Amino acid sequence: MDYGESESLILYKELQADFLLIDDKKARKIAETLNVNCIGIIGLLSTARDKGIVALLKPLFETFLKNKRYYSIEILNAVLATHGEEKLKTAH
Repeated sequence: MDYGESESLILYKELQADFLLIDDKKARKIAETLNVNCIGIIGLLSTARDKGIVALLKPLFETFLKNKRYYSIEILNAVLATHGEEKLKTAH
């Protein structure tokens, strides 16, 4: 866990927040061992889609991939499927 993530964890505790937004796998694993409720950007966007704040996830996911943000295509497609959206193509 790096400095920024550890500071986020401290702030989460100080604010008694409901969730900690964190995507880094190693840092998330550490936070979860400390009983921190974690959510990643994909989970956050999925919730926003459920609430009608975001109309479609696929264009956002495509932007992530085009900008070399690594997310598993399988996970992204699973989230898209839960929202009835068309799957991503594997080549970008």
